[in-house]
Amino acid sequence: MTRTWRSAVWDAGRLPLVGTLVSGAYRRYFDAASARHTRLFHGVFADFAAAEAAIPAGRNSGYDNSASAGRVIGEWLDVYPSDYPVLLWLSKLVPDCKLLFDWGGNVGLKYFAFRRYLTYPESFTWLVNDVPAVVELGRATAKREAATARAEAANARGETATAQHEATPELRFTSTLEELPAADVLLAAGVLHFIDDPFGKLASLPGLPAHLILSKVPAHNAPSVWTLHNMGTAMCPYRLFNRDELVRAVEDLGYRLIDEWRMPDVFCEIPFFPKYKIEAYSGFYFARNALPAGEGTQR
Repeated sequence: MTRTWRSAVWDAGRLPLVGTLVSGAYRRYFDAASARHTRLFHGVFADFAAAEAAIPAGRNSGYDNSASAGRVIGEWLDVYPSDYPVLLWLSKLVPDCKLLFDWGGNVGLKYFAFRRYLTYPESFTWLVNDVPAVVELGRATAKREAATARAEAANARGETATAQHEATPELRFTSTLEELPAADVLLAAGVLHFIDDPFGKLASLPGLPAHLILSKVPAHNAPSVWTLHNMGTAMCPYRLFNRDELVRAVEDLGYRLIDEWRMPDVFCEIPFFPKYKIEAYSGFYFARNALPAGEGTQR
């Protein structure tokens, strides 16, 4: 269904009588949808708990299950238009970075995709944080990729690859935020909207990185609300941020906004709630200390 046809159906859903039929039919469709790449939204809720309570009994919730953990494994080498502003800032930050903390980094999707364009320093660590099911798959993916790389290098030399079991050395995984205070850069790409009170979690830490890159953030001018997201393999609460509230929350952590961009290749539409339609997600770069050499404020 195209975006134009979807909008027409949602408009019909606001009509008396017809609306009851259409909204009921959509809810049944939403609850039943379970295709791998489903991306549907339902309802508006006051908080994370209310959205979570609307998940039907028997459906997976979130990414901490085998079906959801491997949902986007096929995208692990893809670079999208929305990635290029992130690549731009990482190209300036990575050369002096010892530890990059990738919050919600799945199986290391951006580590693998970006290494075609970035040179990771010898002493550099890309630390991916995610739920346990995803971390387990990520470690297996890293080990497999390292073995493939060794085999390709040996083949190019006309040799036979030796049996080694180390994963890609600069890529590690964790399910906690314990190492985040030691990071130089925090990358949060497409994860904040899944987390209940992400900025409260950051505020509770003993320290924060000098640089913060937020990507694929559903931010708009309407009030912040929660909706319910069906991603096919599972359902989960999903937050839509008021843009100004989000910026203030990050500034309250001691950061200042340096750059901001829009991502028209990522959007959100909640049926029957046109007020919360987001045509393009947002990206932000914040810094706590000095900018990379030669850079000026771009706000």
